[in-house]
Amino acid sequence: MSQIDLGPTLLGMLNFSYVSKFYGYDIFKLEAGRERVFISTYQNLGFITDDKMVVLSPHQKMRTYKVNFTDGSLKLTAEDKNFTRDAISWYQSASYAFKNGLMETHKQ
Repeated sequence: MSQIDLGPTLLGMLNFSYVSKFYGYDIFKLEAGRERVFISTYQNLGFITDDKMVVLSPHQKMRTYKVNFTDGSLKLTAEDKNFTRDAISWYQSASYAFKNGLMETHKQ
């Protein structure tokens, strides 16, 4: 779960029926295998699924890690191009949607 999942999860807990363009999921209704986490700092974007994490940094710098959720450790691994493309796709599609007003649910 990450920050973007809070809205859909809270609305789900309140049993609200709604239409949205959330990128997050209601974690209590999330199908197995679709779990993912988005993390970020000032300049780094992270994406985690299963036990893999990719960190995207300025100047097209990318690092991939194996995550140990038991002890919180990270081990640098070889780049997984498909996994990296997935991460880039999530972040770029969100950026495009925000820049082009596609996240608005109604027009005035």
